[in-house]
Amino acid sequence: MYTENGPLVDLREIEHIIKDADVFTVALRLFPERVLVDTRHDASDPEGVCGLPMMAIVDPVDNVQERFFWLGQHRPSLGMPQNFMFFFWPHSVRHLEESGIWSRIRDRVIGSGFEGARETCDAALDDLYRREYAATRDAIAGPSYRTLWEARG
Repeated sequence: MYTENGPLVDLREIEHIIKDADVFTVALRLFPERVLVDTRHDASDPEGVCGLPMMAIVDPVDNVQERFFWLGQHRPSLGMPQNFMFFFWPHSVRHLEESGIWSRIRDRVIGSGFEGARETCDAALDDLYRREYAATRDAIAGPSYRTLWEARG
């Protein structure tokens, strides 16, 4: 369904995903990389890769089995997620922030209490803005896109 502002997004459903899923992935519209949030941690591995919750910008995969394999490679002691979710955000990064969805994601990660969570979230948001800007610039002037109508000189 569409509104005058583009695709209709069920913000309440997205909020449920952020609140309830132990691992969730967010896809954005202009670039292929995803935001992956894994709120699980292994208290017996405080210095290791599984000792802390994780937020990362990751490459896309073809299916959920490949994502589970990726998680197994990067977070081996945590096993399979109990509740893995995915959602597509069809709007800009700015709207992700202005809608309050980013602050809910950020609060979930920061609420886990690990040191550096705030900085990790801020760096991820900056990275998303850079990727969106680069994708937009590439769409306007880059070699990856072609215009249907050439400029007449």
